[in-house]
Amino acid sequence: MKNTFDEAMRFLRAGILCLFACCMPYSSADACQGPHSKGIIFDHVPPDIDAPVIIEATINDKAFVREGFMWVMNARVDRVIKGSVDTTSLKIFMHPTSCSYVATGHGIVLGTLRDIPHHGLMLQAIEDGFRMW
Repeated sequence: MKNTFDEAMRFLRAGILCLFACCMPYSSADACQGPHSKGIIFDHVPPDIDAPVIIEATINDKAFVREGFMWVMNARVDRVIKGSVDTTSLKIFMHPTSCSYVATGHGIVLGTLRDIPHHGLMLQAIEDGFRMW
C-alpha cells in the first residue's frame, strides 16, 4: 500500500512542477497585454502625447547595453515630422520596464534628443502604445 501512495505523491509533485514550469513564463507576459503593453513605434502620431521630436523611422537592429541599462536601436530617419533632426541615421534608446516591447520595424517614433556619454547624440524614445510586428 505504501508503494502506491508514494507513487501517487511523486506523480502529484511532478504534475505540480510541470504546471509551474509551463505557466510561470507566461504569467508576467500576460499581465502586460492590452493597454499595459508599451512600445516606441506608433502607426500614427498620437494626439495625446507631445514630444519635441517626432520622426518616421525604420529601426534596423537593437542591442541591450548593460552599463546604461537601456536598449539602443539603429534607425534610418525616413521623415522628420517635428523638431530638428539633420541626419539620415540616428540611434534611439529607451530604458525598459517590465512591460516594454522592443522591436525593429517602421513607424512613428517620438522623443527627446539627448547627448549620451560614449554614444553621442541619441533620441530618447517615449514609450507607450503597442504594435506587434
